[in-house]
Amino acid sequence: MKYIVAVSGGVDSVVLLDMLATAGDAELIVAHFDHGIREDSALDAAFVKGLAHRYGLPFEMKREELGASASEATARERRYVFLRSLAAKYDARIMTAHHLDDLVETVAINATRGTGWRGLAVFDGQVVRPLIAHQKDELITYA
Repeated sequence: MKYIVAVSGGVDSVVLLDMLATAGDAELIVAHFDHGIREDSALDAAFVKGLAHRYGLPFEMKREELGASASEATARERRYVFLRSLAAKYDARIMTAHHLDDLVETVAINATRGTGWRGLAVFDGQVVRPLIAHQKDELITYA
């Protein structure tokens, strides 16, 4: 199976990439989306490109200039447009480093906003999230 692995350069996605690359049982394409929100975001892109090279994996990147005032929702939407385009290009599934703390946080935020049950079903099944049962501190320990 082929996977588009979304790697931001943060500890969560770097741990995911290391786990997958060292396991070596899937075809991986490293994907990085630079939102253009932070001035130094190009450093993240260079770091992720270096990781892909170190693991001998293909690297795909896209940069957009969303600007410092861009909302998280806009950034997420644009990132997933990019990831879905790669999934179609490579006939692959998308894999992200979302973990248990992310799930709990998203449910809590949606619940305080007064969402219905659909808002509590926070992650769709089209994206593979192999770290969802793990807490952030476990990922930090691994790193």
